[in-house]
Amino acid sequence: MISHLRNQLTRLYLLDARKFVIGNVGPIGCIPYQKIINQLGDNECAVLPNQLALQYNSKLKDLLEELNTNLANATFVYADVNALVMEIMTNYTQYGFTTASKACCSNGGEQFAGIIPCGPISSLCSGRENYVFWDAYHPSEAANLIIAQQLMNGNRKYVSPVNLRRLLNL
Repeated sequence: MISHLRNQLTRLYLLDARKFVIGNVGPIGCIPYQKIINQLGDNECAVLPNQLALQYNSKLKDLLEELNTNLANATFVYADVNALVMEIMTNYTQYGFTTASKACCSNGGEQFAGIIPCGPISSLCSGRENYVFWDAYHPSEAANLIIAQQLMNGNRKYVSPVNLRRLLNL
């Protein structure tokens, strides 16, 4: 996968693209779907999916550093969505959320609010701003706003070599 991504990013570079933002894979072992199918508690995550994501993310970061070195006048920004989502999930109350394990939009699965994707016949929570997850797979709008603000204005903890505001000004 990394090799294919290298080829695609290089192809875009050869077509004169110079600014790139590449997000890594989030903590997929911690999404409500994984909690349901693995019968995990609120503060537990499936180990294997998270290990695979971290292995991929490490190779992705190395790739972007390589491209930053080898492709003149290009900037490849690594967005550490994994670490950022884990931060939000671990400290969800500090961000104003009431749950980091249940989904707002659901079609079943009482414990973590659904394993079936959100759709027209889904049940919606009241107070969607209180949920880290919109459905069994995706962060909520409120969580995505925090992610976007960190990527736009944050420090190198979550976005490197520069944040998106600085990338815009390059």
